Amino acid sequence: MNLNLNEDQIMLRDTIARLFKTEVSPESLRASEETNGFDQALWAQIIELGFHSMRAQEAAGGLGMSLLDAVLVTEEQGRYIAPVPLCEAIAANRVLSLLDSDAASSLCEQAIGGEKLISFLPVEISGNGVIVPWSAVADGVVALDGNQVVLLEGLQGDVTRNLGSAGHALRTLDNSVARTVLAEGEAARNHFLATIEEWKLLTAASLAGLSRQSLTMAAEYAGERVQFGTLIGAYQGIAHPLATGLANAEGMQLLVWQSIWAIANNTEGANASSSMAFWWATQAAPKIAATSLHTFGGYGVSLEYDIQLYYRRAKAWSLMAGDPNTTLEHVGNRLWANEQAALPDVGEVEIDFSLGENAVKMAAEVKTFFEANMTDELRAIAHHSVAGYDKAFSQKLCDAGLRYPHWPKEYGGREATPFEMAGLNAVFEDYGWERITGPVTNQIAFGVMEFACQEVKDEVIGRFASGDALGCLGFSEPASGSDIYGAKMSAVPDGDEWVINGQKIFTTSGNLADYIFLLTRTNPDVPKHKGITIFIVPMDLPGIEIHPVHTLQDERTNITYMENVRVPDKYRLGEVDGGIKVMLHAMEMEHGGADQYRLNYQSMLTNAVKWAQTTQRNDQAIIEESNTRLRLAKVACHHAVSKVLCYRSLWASFYKVPGRSHFGPVSKLFTTEAYLADSIELTDLAAPWSLVEDRHGAGHIELGYRQSIGTTIYGGTSEIMRSIIAEHGLGLPKSRN
Repeated sequence: MNLNLNEDQIMLRDTIARLFKTEVSPESLRASEETNGFDQALWAQIIELGFHSMRAQEAAGGLGMSLLDAVLVTEEQGRYIAPVPLCEAIAANRVLSLLDSDAASSLCEQAIGGEKLISFLPVEISGNGVIVPWSAVADGVVALDGNQVVLLEGLQGDVTRNLGSAGHALRTLDNSVARTVLAEGEAARNHFLATIEEWKLLTAASLAGLSRQSLTMAAEYAGERVQFGTLIGAYQGIAHPLATGLANAEGMQLLVWQSIWAIANNTEGANASSSMAFWWATQAAPKIAATSLHTFGGYGVSLEYDIQLYYRRAKAWSLMAGDPNTTLEHVGNRLWANEQAALPDVGEVEIDFSLGENAVKMAAEVKTFFEANMTDELRAIAHHSVAGYDKAFSQKLCDAGLRYPHWPKEYGGREATPFEMAGLNAVFEDYGWERITGPVTNQIAFGVMEFACQEVKDEVIGRFASGDALGCLGFSEPASGSDIYGAKMSAVPDGDEWVINGQKIFTTSGNLADYIFLLTRTNPDVPKHKGITIFIVPMDLPGIEIHPVHTLQDERTNITYMENVRVPDKYRLGEVDGGIKVMLHAMEMEHGGADQYRLNYQSMLTNAVKWAQTTQRNDQAIIEESNTRLRLAKVACHHAVSKVLCYRSLWASFYKVPGRSHFGPVSKLFTTEAYLADSIELTDLAAPWSLVEDRHGAGHIELGYRQSIGTTIYGGTSEIMRSIIAEHGLGLPKSRN
């Protein structure tokens, strides 16, 4: 994976940002709204710098830059809501440079030279009324009429007052509108259709920039405004919706980038990716802008405040191609009805959303292992929870180096990357094999490697590495819940031992575990974060009792009781009362991403599609129903956002990317909340089949409905994730006090 921009792209982005920051002001925005929504002086500077022609081919006088370069520019245009037709001009000049005709070449030369302003109509001409972008100020609009690419002229005039206060007009493009055929035929049509896909990504990027700036404005206001003696950003009612908005906005940007990469590499589903990105932007941006405006309270709706400028444009820009659900229909048809899409040549793309060749090799190795070792008996007991654990199979995985391949070599691992582990986990999910005991034991193992004495390292890591032992986590208590530092379980020193009393809840796999990673209170007289100590406690010590707790997800967790359990001091991890350091190490791993939950989510979607393809209603497969594809497409879009957020978290953690502290919480928040919402959507879609418990098809949707709610709680609730995101991603005050 590689999500870094190169130096030229950073310079490009900074250059356009400086231009907009200098030239676009609240005064200039309002001045443009009073006329035709167009800033002629700013446009002249854009022409001088060549940004309007960056996607036009060099042979036609353009800059011939990549589509990723272009979306970086339109992101900044959205951030500053610059009143110029940048997305449309880039698209128009692109298609003109591709058309093989003298008329198109001549017009392209005039447009690139600044003699004419040519806009772009992102839908095919029909008999219905359409918004013609910037037609009130443009010298012409390039459009598609059947197999003809035409230039529409004579549309200038009074602006149709509109939500975004731009130079658009609502028109019916009948024979009264003057038109010139620029090119015709299948090749010309495909060039235009490919440019529509490009326009979608340019516009989605501008909506991403708009969304991010809306959140920045709201966060700044919430960090200054005091109500009831407190900064309003410290109230969860303010901070949490903004945190959700940040997750949605970052997913928006990443989905645009991922689409460009997918098209460049012709990956599976690439033909639907631009429509996915555009649809998600049209859904998320207006909600983000609304949340941001709401933060300002009554001031937000005042025309004197700038946030309303963003609120109006967020929706207006989302509707430039009509009802966004039409785009969602294309997603469903392209994924499951063999609808073909003309895609643009996006140019050179250095970013990389793949897990890499080593991850592919790891997945292939694990698949070979499963095929060789999965007996009918093991398939019969396979289960997503710890009920599916089989010690002998686990030991075979350890012998093959596939249980903990990411461990350091000194502990028997291969130092596999997070990307390779993502490939491994995907195969585990494909075979329905549990992924609880291994990751939990792994989390504990890294704490032992970092903080235990050598004697305990040799004992515990050795047993884990051979598959002889498992671990469980002892964090939460009945009275403290997610506030793990409010724990009351006491550890009192007695010579070379500690006497531990109390109880822990949600000690999943505790009934199988040989060690528990235990958070205890060793000093009740200091602030709660300072008075904790962590131990790795053998579970066979006298005084430990495990009581089962069965959940609606068809999973078992436990309550663990400890009464006068005597633990040798050698099992202490880190300093006395210094457990916060150990816990931060552990929690960074737990909050590092949500790819494990995404795989559950993906399985639910995959099985829903299989159900729709193999189940008939009214003498046809349910997938043939347009409404079914539409609803599946909605879930597929949400999952696509989830995937790019999870992959970004893996990448940022591995490469220690600055500013990454909120990436893991963002991926967990979005993934688990989308999983929950979409499990409800798919349960409705697949009813009544989705009422029946089964491991496959609609039965997997039923499982997803029961399973997804727990994912919003495990590893830190969604509320905790939102608080972390608000604080670290938006700079808001702590909202947990």
